[in-house]
Amino acid sequence: MGEKTIGQVQRTIRRRHFLRRWGLGIIIYVIAILYFFPILYMFLSGFKTEQQAVMPTIFFKPTLDTYKMVLSDPTMYQYLRNSLVQVIGGTGISLLLGVPAAFALVFGKLKHDSSNGKYYLWFITTILLPPVAVLIPLFTWYQQLHLINTPFGLMAAYIGFHTPIVVWMVHSFFSDLPLEIFEAANLDGCSKKQQLFLIALPLARTGIISAALLVAVFIWNEFFLGFNLTGNPTATLPVYLARFREQQGMFVAQLSASSTIAILPAIILGWMTQKALVKGLTMGAVKG
Repeated sequence: MGEKTIGQVQRTIRRRHFLRRWGLGIIIYVIAILYFFPILYMFLSGFKTEQQAVMPTIFFKPTLDTYKMVLSDPTMYQYLRNSLVQVIGGTGISLLLGVPAAFALVFGKLKHDSSNGKYYLWFITTILLPPVAVLIPLFTWYQQLHLINTPFGLMAAYIGFHTPIVVWMVHSFFSDLPLEIFEAANLDGCSKKQQLFLIALPLARTGIISAALLVAVFIWNEFFLGFNLTGNPTATLPVYLARFREQQGMFVAQLSASSTIAILPAIILGWMTQKALVKGLTMGAVKG
């Protein structure tokens, strides 16, 4: 009787574990479908005509005419090229400025011992500053310096807003490195530059890659500064997407096709580097 009772308890436990696992799995799949559905609907809408896109239906006769129309527009490639220049240049320069700054804040010695923490806090608070808060003075300075509608002016704004993000993320990784390694390097006569390039960068490369990916995605998706500081010759891809909303109405099918093309580079880049990104974020890159 006792063995039968134990067996029943074990079967009950296994049944509950099975139901809990499948129930949790179903909930996760439902949430994932709900989260991904707008992207799926946008992708499908790109295969509709404008008349079909007005009616929100899933079942329709697909056509490639909308994608052909979007891909045949030469101005789209101009905006795409501008976005690529901003992403590559802005991300690269943000890393060149942010990584050494994070290294100096962690391993450098300023005149006052408390200065490192104060400067790091300044970088952190800068991240919280919304672009709209500085748009008017930024626009005024850009007018005086003739940087409006120039790729260098927009890139300078992107660098200013995203370098603190690099400092914030990489600082956490540098803080986790064993201090004994750098003390031994000092005894061996290594300079700070050698410690940065030969020790810190290889050990914290995962965090640096994570920071670069986030900054690249932020710049790629940024619309507010690109819309207000540029014109047609230097505007980025998000500004191009806003063209499909006009006084005559919104071109839903063309907007969906263009948006699908616009998010493909970010999706492909994230898919190719997902291991490094996940590892970087879970190893302390977003620690406070």
